[in-house]
Parts: sequence; C-alpha cells; structure tokens
Amino acid sequence: MTTSTTQSSAGSGAPEFRSGKASRRFIRNLVWVLVIGGLFLGGQGVRYYLNYMQLAAIRAQTGRLYHSVLGPDIGSSPFGRLQFEHGKLLASRSIGLDPLGVLAALSKPAGEGLRVDGVSLTGTSGRVRGYFSGDEAAFMRYMEKLSDDDRYLFSVYKVDELGDGVSFSLSVEPK
Repeated sequence: MTTSTTQSSAGSGAPEFRSGKASRRFIRNLVWVLVIGGLFLGGQGVRYYLNYMQLAAIRAQTGRLYHSVLGPDIGSSPFGRLQFEHGKLLASRSIGLDPLGVLAALSKPAGEGLRVDGVSLTGTSGRVRGYFSGDEAAFMRYMEKLSDDDRYLFSVYKVDELGDGVSFSLSVEPK
C-alpha cells in the first residue's frame, strides 16, 4: 500500500519543480543577452572611434588650410577672420570683379581636371588662364555649364589643344 500512495501522489498532476534546469536556462539566456549586448556595444565603440578619427583628420586638414591662408597665427575664430579678410579685399576693389567669386564660379561646374594658372582682373573685366585635362569637346561642355552662372559672363579668348588636355584663356565680365 505504500507503493500505491507514492505513485498516486506523483501521478496526481502536481508539477515537480526542478530548480537546476531553470537555473541553467536562466544562465544560458543571460549569457546570450550579454554576448549580444557586448557585440552591440563593441560595434558602437568601433563606430565612435572611426567617426572620432575622421573628425580629427578633418580638423587637422582644416587647421592646415587656415594656416596656409592666414599664416601661423590664425586666432580664435579663423573663419571670421577669413570673412574679414574677404571683406577687406572687396572694399579695396569696390569697383570691379570679386576675385573669389570668379574662382568660385569657375570651380562650380569643374571637376578635378581644371587648373587655374592665373587670374588678372582689372575693373569690370578680366582674364583667366588655365589648363583643362580632357579633350576640346569636354572643355566646351565645361564652358556650357559655365555659361549658366548668374553673376559672371565667361567667353573663350583662346584655346590650344595639347596632347593630354587643353590650355585656355577666358575673358570674364559681370552679367
């Protein structure tokens, strides 16, 4: 009779709690959560490091550019100083073409194949000499894009086709 009572209590439907199995499942799930979280945090750390290194390179290059334009003492606000120097340049040429505006207009439609060798601005007209790497047809496409400028009118003064590019001279005047 003792055996039948043992079987009936086990077969009565009362679940048996196994703490070892639940603990192992909890530990396994905890390890997976920690591994996934660690991988996520590691990825974010690598991303932060790469962005930090890119920012440091951009700041160093910007500092070199400021030093090349403003000299060794760039001051606490180099961009403001550049604007001030540009304003002084515009004030000294109150009648005439803006040299930085002309260079900006030349560089907008150009790729890396354009090199400006000289800019000569006198009053309301000027001359731009340079080199365009490409054939004459590519240079003419560049001139078509350049004709869309709102501030300046560029016209071809002289074009010499070289073996690997085009040497050019342009006339510039305000529109």
